[in-house]
Amino acid sequence: MNFIGINFALLATLSWSLCIFPFTQAARRLGSVPLNHFRLVLAVLILGTGSLFYRTGDFVQLFSSDYLGAWLWLGLSGIIGLSLGDHFGFSMYAILGPRVGSVLTTFAPASTLIISYFLIHEELSWIGIVGMFVTIVGVIWISLSRGERQQIPDHGHGSIRKGVIYGLLAAICQGAGLVLAKRGMLSEHSLHPDVNPVHATFIRLLIGTLSLFLFSLLSGKLKIILRPVFQNKDNGIRFAVAGTLFGPVIGVTLSLFTVTFIKASVAQTIFSLVPVFALMLSYFLLKEKFSLRSFIGVIVAIAGVIILIWREQLKNLL
Repeated sequence: MNFIGINFALLATLSWSLCIFPFTQAARRLGSVPLNHFRLVLAVLILGTGSLFYRTGDFVQLFSSDYLGAWLWLGLSGIIGLSLGDHFGFSMYAILGPRVGSVLTTFAPASTLIISYFLIHEELSWIGIVGMFVTIVGVIWISLSRGERQQIPDHGHGSIRKGVIYGLLAAICQGAGLVLAKRGMLSEHSLHPDVNPVHATFIRLLIGTLSLFLFSLLSGKLKIILRPVFQNKDNGIRFAVAGTLFGPVIGVTLSLFTVTFIKASVAQTIFSLVPVFALMLSYFLLKEKFSLRSFIGVIVAIAGVIILIWREQLKNLL
């Protein structure tokens, strides 16, 4: 069982690493805001159709009044984690590219740890603080070094500093989204059946999509936002479709299968290898060279993530 779970986790990590590259191209061609709108609609359609055939009875029951609490927390998770978080993430990738941008995502576990401490009262030990500090050091080491800044071409989407800020905001939103999703799942433990993770993902996507389109509609910018999508500007749709399939569809689905076989802490440790996968894929797919400094930065950042995840076990050993 553990072997199967680890394989699912590695496949999920690879899928998430692969989605970074088409999403980067799509964000540069369509724009991060149009991409976010298109990606959410497509993911909702795919996962909504899949949910109809996966435990259909449980899925239909979600629309009863018994699950209002789950819709509230999972909806907030979708708005913050998917609508806002992925908007910042796409903006970051458009500026920094997949190699440097993926490293900033290693801050997400640290933000998750902090937010969960206040929202669901998970303990924050000194080991966790050390892990968070190590992660931030690794992120700063690779993303703010002069050598890395010089290797990032100017695509006209903003400054390097803005890209780093977008990356940190994306990580914070993703951390908050994960904690809110967990809170939504926990709130339904007294009901039978509980909210299935696949259905919970659909709720997050649906509410995130509706809120994003409602905001764009009320601001009077929906037509302008969707114009690059309908025009398929610079043939960006094909990249958006590929990124959606590898990211919120295949990647998330594989991650849900992973946690049914192995502990979530073990799974998250493997998921944190996304920057390493992205670094290697950049080398083989884009022929981008990486320095020893950037490689050390990735290793330090991932070491911090591992310390965060295994903080209680390390505390007991010490």
